[in-house]
Amino acid sequence: MLQATAEANNLAAVAGAREIYCKSMEQVCGGDKPYIAPSDLERKHLDLKEVAIKQFRSVKKMGGDEFCHRYQDQLEAEIEETYANFIKHNDGKNIFYAARTPATLFAVMFAMYIISGLTGFIGLNSIAVLCNLIMGLALTSLCTWAYVKYSGEFREIGTVIDQIAETLWEQVLKPLGDNLMEENIRQSVTNSIKAGLTDQVSHHARLKTD
Repeated sequence: MLQATAEANNLAAVAGAREIYCKSMEQVCGGDKPYIAPSDLERKHLDLKEVAIKQFRSVKKMGGDEFCHRYQDQLEAEIEETYANFIKHNDGKNIFYAARTPATLFAVMFAMYIISGLTGFIGLNSIAVLCNLIMGLALTSLCTWAYVKYSGEFREIGTVIDQIAETLWEQVLKPLGDNLMEENIRQSVTNSIKAGLTDQVSHHARLKTD
């Protein structure tokens, strides 16, 4: 009887602390609140998580410290799960994040189109056929994704397409873009240094001539 009462007491404390966290996070990024930077959202999450834990600890509860600590662990796990949902909700407000899937699929189609044309031109027909197949799959995925977003049906399929596009973005397109940007910056710096050295040499040459 006492154990059941202690469990109910701790569960009530968990529910109360979690409700405080949820209501506070709703004020930060819930509903029609604008998109917030992930770093700011994480900072708010950590602050509010600490507030919720302090609230849980401040409530008078039955059971020993070890018994109550199990419910604090449960509270922290539930808060992290709720935070993951807030992240998804916040990301959905980011127009660039929302456009990531179609942009990724367009990039795949464009790349496959170029590679297919080049390989077909030099006689590598098997590779060209494979590229055309991938391009067709990307186009089908894009059309399916658009239908899912428009109709709200087959949401599981839309989720799978989003996950595949996310993987392609993180593992292929983003690193490739970062490398290209880094190379462009390096080349720009090199050209600037060369131009500066050339100007100095020309200036010294003119001084000697004068």
